[in-house]
Amino acid sequence: MSAPLFFVGPWDLDRRLACVPDDPGQGPVLLVESRAKGSALPYHRKKLVLVLSAMRHFAAELRGEGYQVHLVNAASYVEGIQNTVAELGSSKVVALEPREWGLDRALREADLGAPLELLPEGGLGGHFLLTRQEFLDWAGGQKAKLRMDVFYRWMRKRTGLLMDEGRPEGGKWSYDSDNRKRIPAEAEAPALPRFDPDPITREQIQRVEGWPNHWGQAAGFNWPVTRAQALEALASFVQERLTSFGDYQDGMRAGETFLWHACLAPAMNLGLLAPLEVAEAAVTAYREGDAPLNAVEGFVRQVIGWREFIRGVYWLRMPDLRSSNLLGASRPLPAFYWEPKRTEMRCVRESAQAVLDHGYAHHIQRLMILGNFALLAGVEPLELSHWFWAGFVDAYEWVELPNVHGMALYADDTFTTKPYAASGNYVNKMSDYCKGCRYKVKVKQGPDACPFNVLFWGFMSRHRDLLEENPRLGMLYRGWDKRGADERAAILGDAETFLDSLPTSSHDWSFEDDAG
Repeated sequence: MSAPLFFVGPWDLDRRLACVPDDPGQGPVLLVESRAKGSALPYHRKKLVLVLSAMRHFAAELRGEGYQVHLVNAASYVEGIQNTVAELGSSKVVALEPREWGLDRALREADLGAPLELLPEGGLGGHFLLTRQEFLDWAGGQKAKLRMDVFYRWMRKRTGLLMDEGRPEGGKWSYDSDNRKRIPAEAEAPALPRFDPDPITREQIQRVEGWPNHWGQAAGFNWPVTRAQALEALASFVQERLTSFGDYQDGMRAGETFLWHACLAPAMNLGLLAPLEVAEAAVTAYREGDAPLNAVEGFVRQVIGWREFIRGVYWLRMPDLRSSNLLGASRPLPAFYWEPKRTEMRCVRESAQAVLDHGYAHHIQRLMILGNFALLAGVEPLELSHWFWAGFVDAYEWVELPNVHGMALYADDTFTTKPYAASGNYVNKMSDYCKGCRYKVKVKQGPDACPFNVLFWGFMSRHRDLLEENPRLGMLYRGWDKRGADERAAILGDAETFLDSLPTSSHDWSFEDDAG
């Protein structure tokens, strides 16, 4: 009797997942390099190297243990499976539920030439802590708008992480208020560990560097591509950066991209690290007295709270999430997201440059610089979403789309009650960007005013009918109304003048959400 074929997606590179057979004798393993997926967006070249190299390293590890591994290049994932099933005469195809809606639908609807057994991507044998249905059941039991803090408390109780006899460790569920310190000038962040490219990775760097219609450079690649490297990165974070991560996780500093951040999401989102083991490593450091509670709680909240919550919202809202646009935003994405040198705003230029250089920027740069600008400027949500998906090494639709549409742009209000809009004062408070900027953060109007200042009031004015009744925003409007009519008109005029000056991109990128 023919054996099953085990399909391992590029995001399933974990021996412990149910799509990887426990024993080589159970059946062959298939990994597919999809040409359609690889060309669907202008992916950052470092992101392409990361995925392609990690796949090849995983295949080599399995072959070294006696597995029959097929790593094929095909027009699509479905075609790769179909061709391999026809070649081997497989009895069935075993796979985890794909991470993205388009591929999930494609696999379920395709005639693969053999029956498809789709296993849950969450829960026992999965990559997430919850199955999709478990999140939907939780969401269905909520009487009001979904709230991440409520979900996070539920997850803490469910996992037992940072719990003390049924109560939160230290008496509080969140120490977020302790994690908003500005980075002192004298503080020095430890460097990330180095992972010098081996022959497999070097081959992919050379290969990808010549691909047309992609963004960034493959040169300088330094992301973990094996589980051993990912475990080294985890250990480095826990030992060297976790202690200060809590204090400075919201801080930004010119010329420094990684600071005290874990930078583990690229490895986690490929399956090289499991979320529970990552969270448990931080909790162990706290239990052993090697890291403070505010740092560990903040990190655990990101892993078992925010990450699981965002993935649940994705499946709850798809496919309508893609077209969500609560504020009716329609402006094209300014060119400086792709070409950072085309803006004189130092905070935006440095944050976008970090993405161009590394395929990475940390969460405050994503939300409060790059996202905040697009929100205030009225950028069409899917355009920013595509940029995040293409540009960040850790971005996949399941994680970037709800973050961009729900958090950054308030295009979907499934779990947010107001826009995360901010003026230049926030940037000045949490960074040193303003000191070297051509604009002046203390200036509120005129050609030298920080664009965030005038754009903030332009945004608030445009959406007053929607936002004024929000109790958290009413005070802002009352303060605005106390200003003179001439001052208000000048500020709004400056905002329009600045928006009219935004450069448009000369790139003719293509975006096909469900290709592959």
